[in-house]
Amino acid sequence: MEDTVRAELLADPSIILNDQELMDSLLAATDIKLGTNVVDLRNVAMNRLSDKLGELEGAHQSVVAAAYQNLLGTKQIHQAVIQLLDKKSLDEFVIFLKSELLKILSVDCIFILLEKPDGFADSLIPSNYRPDIQTVMPGFVNTYITQGGSTELSKVKLRKAKSVTNQLFENASIKIESEACVQLNLDENQITGMITFGSSDANFFDPGQGTDLLKFFASACEKMLERWINLNL
Repeated sequence: MEDTVRAELLADPSIILNDQELMDSLLAATDIKLGTNVVDLRNVAMNRLSDKLGELEGAHQSVVAAAYQNLLGTKQIHQAVIQLLDKKSLDEFVIFLKSELLKILSVDCIFILLEKPDGFADSLIPSNYRPDIQTVMPGFVNTYITQGGSTELSKVKLRKAKSVTNQLFENASIKIESEACVQLNLDENQITGMITFGSSDANFFDPGQGTDLLKFFASACEKMLERWINLNL
């Protein structure tokens, strides 16, 4: 080995230690030199440490990726709420719902459903807001969210879309593969509703994901809608 190369390696051993292929080659060379009848416990330990290091690096990358996704999601929801608070009318809200909000949240469609209170003959909202905001019969939200499962209504439901749930997205320009449903309660629970997000990505909404951000956004929608829906009652 040339003196300059040897001096450089002695001064900075990480040149070898950080090179996975070089380390593997050195370990393999040691095995050949020892032969098949000799067990090098140091080599065994090195191999185990190398495997453990690989596992730790993989776990580290997963944690970083999850943290990044959480940060990105928080930023998206905060941006959506800030812009939502700037709307001055139901018209502006609906335009925002079917345009900028889709881009901010990276979803393909968004619908809001409001149950018509018992004894209320007319629609809660003007027909020109359909299909972005629709009026449904009492009990529809619970039925849709639970889909024949638990009778206790969950505030948020994340799942893959199926034939039953696709009824909301039949007019969507793209096939919806996953959805998020968030219950809404307006005017001190006098009006029950739901905001639904649809994505063409089957893995975009998954039951294992956190729901705090969606609940926060739904709460902001409730406060904004109460400003205008009550005017129609």
